[in-house]
Amino acid sequence: MKKKTLASTVLSIIIVSVVILAAGIRCALQPESKDFMQFKSPVIVTDSGVEYELEPIHFEPIGKKVTFDVEIEGPDGIDTEAAIYIGSPESSSVVKEKISGSGSAKIQVTDADGKDLYMKFIPENSGSLAPSSYSLQFKLKGTSDELKLHSGPLMIAALLLVFGIYVIVITNRSESKYDERQLAARGKAAMNALIIVMMCCFTYGCLSISIENFPISMYEVGIGSVIVGSTAFAIMCDVNDAFFGLSERRAKFIALSWVMGILALFGAGMTFLGLGRFNEITGTGIVVGICFLILAIELTVKSSIEKKEATDEES
Repeated sequence: MKKKTLASTVLSIIIVSVVILAAGIRCALQPESKDFMQFKSPVIVTDSGVEYELEPIHFEPIGKKVTFDVEIEGPDGIDTEAAIYIGSPESSSVVKEKISGSGSAKIQVTDADGKDLYMKFIPENSGSLAPSSYSLQFKLKGTSDELKLHSGPLMIAALLLVFGIYVIVITNRSESKYDERQLAARGKAAMNALIIVMMCCFTYGCLSISIENFPISMYEVGIGSVIVGSTAFAIMCDVNDAFFGLSERRAKFIALSWVMGILALFGAGMTFLGLGRFNEITGTGIVVGICFLILAIELTVKSSIEKKEATDEES
């Protein structure tokens, strides 16, 4: 390997390693609980009291210390008690906080690690409201105050790091050449992939504006758009025989794509087995796994077709 090629390879590996591992560690150490909800509920005041139906809100926090920020907007004359229960809604409450009319409160639970939490809202008429139907609006935010290490993001980061280093080394070491038709096809594929990435980001922008509390974060949009665009680029190039050079073999790349896809989906699937909770890292892992599997399937099918055509020509 030439000195210039070696230097560019080493520099690329260092940059990719630092960026991917730093992002993985940051995601792995992020606060886990980021629950936020906003809703309205009717309250009927009668001569005998308050009729109110609202199921207890369930939380599965990770971390010992969890803080709930509660905001209530309602008529003066209704006092609402916010109570936290551990284990089940029928157990003894751990913390109670009373909010009069429109107000806010902070409720902390210091021993929540690995336990189910339930929050109940219990409104009472202070005696100043006439019998009628009223409305309460709730804003509830739960956050964990401590960082906790999760192995899933680090595993995904390590896989991406290995894959990125492999691609960098092979790309810089390979002396394969592309003819003019291949270069033209790669250029068109790159432009189409860029358009796909822009469409993903634009669609996210429209949906996030149109839908309140849109559940997909910018992290998922950014990573997902890049992965989808890269997958589209690779497939379009391979369909037009412009993905691999004139002397390159695809067997290793096919195997690596299958392994990456299966491992990424396996890591994300651990969430559905109860080993963790669904979050933006899980969603990203699913997108990565699906895209790698689609690429692996296309490469495998194309390879089979080419082998069959070669066999037919020989016979």
